[in-house]
Amino acid sequence: MNWKYLLSVRGLNYWLLASGAGLSLIWAFVILMISYRLLSSSAQATFVQLGLMTGIFIGNFLIGWLIGKWAADGRGPTYGLYSSLGSVFLVLFVVLPAGMLGWLVAIMALAGGLNGGLATVRRRQPPHR
Repeated sequence: MNWKYLLSVRGLNYWLLASGAGLSLIWAFVILMISYRLLSSSAQATFVQLGLMTGIFIGNFLIGWLIGKWAADGRGPTYGLYSSLGSVFLVLFVVLPAGMLGWLVAIMALAGGLNGGLATVRRRQPPHR
């Protein structure tokens, strides 16, 4: 994977990037509010933390996939990675004081966006024999 090409914003649709970051920010806000409500009830913290990481990953995966499909230019991983930054900033601001959990959730957000974008890339067909 060419990291220089992956991180380059040249030629990207900035409206799609802003839409993806906004969707990711909204998704992270919803997941954090649900986690807060579950923690204020009698739920176990371990399951809430696992649900937080899973929810952030799946949400950013779907957003990265959606924005990569809308772009349809073969740069899905770039769109997915930059779109997930919307939730990374909110997660680091809210969850980082909790310790290592903040870093884990932020990594899950980036991984979800990148994997969602990778799901939009067309695969080359193997040569026929």
